[in-house]
Amino acid sequence: MTAEELEGYFTGISLPSQVDIDTGVTIVDVPLFIASHLNFIKANEGKKSTEVYYDRLNRLVAFMESSKDQEA
Repeated sequence: MTAEELEGYFTGISLPSQVDIDTGVTIVDVPLFIASHLNFIKANEGKKSTEVYYDRLNRLVAFMESSKDQEA
């Protein structure tokens, strides 16, 4: 997903306050996590250093999608 797609995905949805996206990786403030990661990506567009930020955001998307599937 692009930064714009990620931003669109997270806009207007209910976010959990805390999420474990991987073993030993806990996000304790999900809205702040999303905002800071998107800001870094936008400020450093095209740089290799953004890959880990994209990866973390995509892991959060996967978590949110799996949560939806479990609720259905």
